Amino acid sequence: MHRYLSLFLLLALSCSPSGRQRGEDGLVQARLTQEALSRQYLDPETTILSESQRLALESLGGLNFFPVSAAYIVPARLERYEDPEVITMPTSSDRLAEYRVYGRVSFELLGRPDTLTVFETTMTQLPEEYRNLLFLPFRDRTTGTDTYGGGRYLDLPKPGGDRILIDFNRAYHPYCAYSYGYSCPVPPAANFVDQRVEAGIRDTDLGE
Repeated sequence: MHRYLSLFLLLALSCSPSGRQRGEDGLVQARLTQEALSRQYLDPETTILSESQRLALESLGGLNFFPVSAAYIVPARLERYEDPEVITMPTSSDRLAEYRVYGRVSFELLGRPDTLTVFETTMTQLPEEYRNLLFLPFRDRTTGTDTYGGGRYLDLPKPGGDRILIDFNRAYHPYCAYSYGYSCPVPPAANFVDQRVEAGIRDTDLGE
């Protein structure tokens, strides 16, 4: 299952940070996005959690996140590939997910330069709001300790130019972090941030 086809994305789109939102407004929007994700998992109508997990989450007051920080809202340069390759990405199941290698983003995080690859789905039967998204799966030094061992995801609205803002405060776990039976893309080995990205979602112990 494509995790990013979710109610969470509707809010992510409406609250996507612009270049003017790296200050307090950007932090407020990141908190709103995190709160919306918690509500999605707490709502019996939208959650993928079992009832016992949902009740456990309710007792905790929602999902667990790193503190929101402006240091993790970073401007990046987007290099689009002229003839993007279509690849099959391994998932947590036997299924292979097909993506187009859209390009790469180059940025500086906590004083260290980095480059990651961004993808777009090849699926055509999608609502318009989903077609404008880039998919950024990644791992970092918190993976497998403070965050899900399968990595985390970011969804980035496609910019008109070659500049894009990456807000790691909005990093989220795939469904596979909470429930079996889903097929979640595995971040490519090259999409590894060689430091602790202490932003966005972190592990939440729901007892299952």
